[in-house]
Amino acid sequence: MNTTASVPDGEAFALVCREYGNPPDIQRQALEPSAPLEADEVLIDVHCAAFNFTDHLLVQGRYQERPPTPFVPGLDAAGVVRSAGPRAARFKPGDKVISSGVVGAWSTRLAAPEHRLVPVPDRVGLADAVGSINSHLTAYHGLLDRARLQAGERVLVLGANGAVGKACVQIAGHAGAEVYTVVRGDGDTFRLARQGGDHGRTVPAGELKQGLRELLGRQGADVVVDPVGDRFTEAAVRNLAWRGRLLVVGFAAGDIPHIPTNLLLLKGCGILGVYCGGLLIQETDAFTRQLAAMLELMGSGVLTASPHELVPAHDFQQAWSRFSSAPRGTKVVLSFA
Repeated sequence: MNTTASVPDGEAFALVCREYGNPPDIQRQALEPSAPLEADEVLIDVHCAAFNFTDHLLVQGRYQERPPTPFVPGLDAAGVVRSAGPRAARFKPGDKVISSGVVGAWSTRLAAPEHRLVPVPDRVGLADAVGSINSHLTAYHGLLDRARLQAGERVLVLGANGAVGKACVQIAGHAGAEVYTVVRGDGDTFRLARQGGDHGRTVPAGELKQGLRELLGRQGADVVVDPVGDRFTEAAVRNLAWRGRLLVVGFAAGDIPHIPTNLLLLKGCGILGVYCGGLLIQETDAFTRQLAAMLELMGSGVLTASPHELVPAHDFQQAWSRFSSAPRGTKVVLSFA
């Protein structure tokens, strides 16, 4: 994407949610001239913004927070610095940046606190960066911060073909871990494999526990990444190593699992929640440091960008439709440039 282009002032606009619904009433509205920046703020020419699952729930009124309408949705934006307040010394006009968790991202202009911005490496496209925040930062935060993954440890990734799973496989391999994967196959089956090893094996869902035992041996996995949940979590926990760690990422399979606590006692293992939204609220500085480190891994080629589709921001109906019809794991990204 051209990082020098910006929308002329006379054409600047925001997407404004006027009424919650499915679909919501979202209209394009011209922007007024920008108000003076606060001393620590940075004004960004937004080139693209993510259409996240959180945003999808929010504009329907199904999220735990319901901002009064009208409001500008969007939490993740990427673009180029236009200007900066007198105390915002880290960035200068023309710098590529990304913001996450700054409300109002669905707009051609966004004023954000300097400490909430992260530089985007030269080798990373803006759409690639903003489309990969959720999956890649979750993988980074889970494995390197929460699990404190060490070289030589064994990592089992459930749902390894999803966006988070793929990023976990890449980060774990880069960290020097042995990586094992679980991918849903045809029907009610799962494909189990060791990265860099044999071609794996396919087992029925009812035999997942035994299949993992055969894959991992009695040693088990030091870390299990679980974005799947449901009945599959217990099968993975039963194959944790002594002092193993279960990373709870999500519940894509449906139900929230109920894990017998005696398994945790006998294995001396722990359950760790992986929630980047909580990290943003509770430890904002840690959130931005980890986001910057994750983008550096993308810039160095360790992490490949999550699949995404660019949709013109002025055609929100197309974006709304593609959110549900795009291939699984493909992020919809609104293009403002």
